[in-house]
Amino acid sequence: MSRERRRRRGQFALRAAKWLLVLGILAGLGVVAYQSGLELAGTEVTRLERRLADVGAEARDLQLRNSRLEGELRQAREANVALQRRYDRDVPSGASAAVFSLAQQRIAAGVERERIEQVLRDAGPVRRCEARGTARRFAIVYGARIPETAGIELAEGLVRVVVSTAAQTDDINRTAQVVVTVAGQDPQTFTGLPQRQVVTLGNAELALSVTSEIRGFATAALTNCGG
Repeated sequence: MSRERRRRRGQFALRAAKWLLVLGILAGLGVVAYQSGLELAGTEVTRLERRLADVGAEARDLQLRNSRLEGELRQAREANVALQRRYDRDVPSGASAAVFSLAQQRIAAGVERERIEQVLRDAGPVRRCEARGTARRFAIVYGARIPETAGIELAEGLVRVVVSTAAQTDDINRTAQVVVTVAGQDPQTFTGLPQRQVVTLGNAELALSVTSEIRGFATAALTNCGG
């Protein structure tokens, strides 16, 4: 019996030693895994901390760049507003643009700039002149060719009136071509008689009347400003 107990006790001790060895190995593996996990976790934390620091630096850099761009945008807007104000001040528009364009056309046509400036300085509010003027009779031109001496000059040569028609048999009151030329202005052509137009000389508006009461002749009358 004593030998059998010893044998059983030996087997039990051997089994216990095996289990202890297995448990020891498992415990060792657990410790190694735990240490490895700690090291990996530490490495990941360090990497994340570095990444966080990099992201923070990038965010600060972006903020600085954004602030700089906002400053540049503000300056550009201020410069654009100043440029628009200067453009509005220096570049004519509307009626001023029309006057500027006309002045450019006259200068291009050979009119001296000083003459344009003088006209602008002398310009003033236009007043209607209705004082009785003189009436002058002149011959009507027949045919397509208009002689240079045709018509009549009024207001000391500042207004010229020419009346023409194709043939003497024409109805003059219906077919007459009345050309009115005012100094410094483009000629204007009107059809038929009588004609009543307003011409502008300097700062005065004068009433022009063109009629024909005697065959072959026309009469032009221009009001004056009463001296």
